[in-house]
Amino acid sequence: MRPIFSNMLRPLPEISCLPMPTTTKRDLPTLNDLLPAVAGARLVRGDPGRQVTGVSHDTRHLQPGELFVAIPGFRQNGLDHLPEALARGASAVVAEVLPSLADEVPIVLVPSARAALGDLAAAFHGYPSRRLNVVGVTGTDGKTTTAQLLSAILEAHGLRTGWLSTVNTKIHDRIRPNASDHTTPEAPVLQQAFVEMAEADVDVAILETSSHALALGRVRGTTFKVGVFTNLSAEHINFHGTLEAYRVAKSRLFGLLAEDGLAVVNADDASGGFMRGATRAPIMTYAIDSPADVRATDIVVSSEETTFKAHLPPTPTSGATILDLRTRLVGRFNVANWLGAYCAATYFGATPADLVRAVERQPPILGRMNLIQQGQPFLVVVDFAHTPRALEHALDTVRRLVPGRLLLLFGLPGGRDFRNRWAMGRLAAEQTDFFVITMDDPYDDDPSEIAGQIAEGARGAGAIEGPSFKVDLDRRSALRTILGRASAGDVILLAGHGHLDKLVIGPRKLPWNDADVVAEELRAMGYGRVGSG
Repeated sequence: MRPIFSNMLRPLPEISCLPMPTTTKRDLPTLNDLLPAVAGARLVRGDPGRQVTGVSHDTRHLQPGELFVAIPGFRQNGLDHLPEALARGASAVVAEVLPSLADEVPIVLVPSARAALGDLAAAFHGYPSRRLNVVGVTGTDGKTTTAQLLSAILEAHGLRTGWLSTVNTKIHDRIRPNASDHTTPEAPVLQQAFVEMAEADVDVAILETSSHALALGRVRGTTFKVGVFTNLSAEHINFHGTLEAYRVAKSRLFGLLAEDGLAVVNADDASGGFMRGATRAPIMTYAIDSPADVRATDIVVSSEETTFKAHLPPTPTSGATILDLRTRLVGRFNVANWLGAYCAATYFGATPADLVRAVERQPPILGRMNLIQQGQPFLVVVDFAHTPRALEHALDTVRRLVPGRLLLLFGLPGGRDFRNRWAMGRLAAEQTDFFVITMDDPYDDDPSEIAGQIAEGARGAGAIEGPSFKVDLDRRSALRTILGRASAGDVILLAGHGHLDKLVIGPRKLPWNDADVVAEELRAMGYGRVGSG
């Protein structure tokens, strides 16, 4: 790695105050204005002066006057939806092949419709990320937590922040649910959110940047100042094809950083070196077990908090610092998330004192190692762990919290790497005293097939259905089973669904939140509400 810490801490970069594009008819861009943003775009029919009110690839939400980008998707082809797009008032069509249209709507041909969607969305909104300082956080696990911890440190430093995360979207002091089905939304939604952040005078925008977003061009036209790499393990191989392709997709974030940016890398992760090799930006590392610029030692985890020593390098105003910190976030992996967030925050001038203030104030992250306590004599923990590595970390953490047994309820979503089903079945068999396999967002997959493959992995590790585990696709019934098994001193981990408030079964979205439902069931068992973490 290239040692760069001496250049790391710098004043907050000056934030440009470019005029915001407005949506009045007089100032609307034309096709002629937008097409230079797309390499190889050709207007093959229509008026280049046609005004555009927006950019869309989704006919369900397309508004009159918007440019419709016909993406050849994995399940549907945007060209099949052209009649609907035109009926809804599309001002022009962007496609990779010339469609047969009787309508006289302008047609633009492009080499890649997906790339064009990102380029056009950014251009239409006037490249709003240039008016912000954008931090991209990527990795298999820990993105949401790291993003929110970074926000806490920066706000302790006096900056306004926004984020787009798996859980929700924050625009300075306003938080709304994530309306997208993706960790990183499609380009039109993303660029509109950047516009809102710029209008709210946000200083730093923090974006969970998924491998899908990087591979599919959702972040095209976005200027990143800082990139953070949390970790990498086998996930989304069904989409990327190989672990190496998945790693390459993640590394693209670091290739987008300029020489005056900052790449923050987890030195404990085996893919850290690959990320360092992908960037021309200065690099700052963090770790618990490896040499790094920022480290943690003396980690002690309890059911309600984690304490640790943070070893921080010199700042412009102080020498090297060792802080004794106490966080309400439970787990060694959350210590790593604090370290990564602090490294990123130093780019904007954050200090050890800002870290201390943030750690003192930060509550647990929604759906991440949340303790549900209603007076029952056993612990119940809700966590979003839905990959083998995340589940292993969660199991290791909760195992250390109590003297009794470890009970687990989990499933796996559909549409993900099917090999994780066997892997997580083996983990459950090896690391728990009893577990229930249930349904977790099967989407279009067969939930019984998912559960069967998890069970196969468990049996391969020696688990026996009945004494060791049970399969119950009714999530509430499964929850009742696991609660009924618990005794004083035990811990139950409800893994995989975390903060989510719906079960997605094919086209149906059924209301469901693990924390809310377990609270209902505990009340039905006679336990009163004392509080929750």
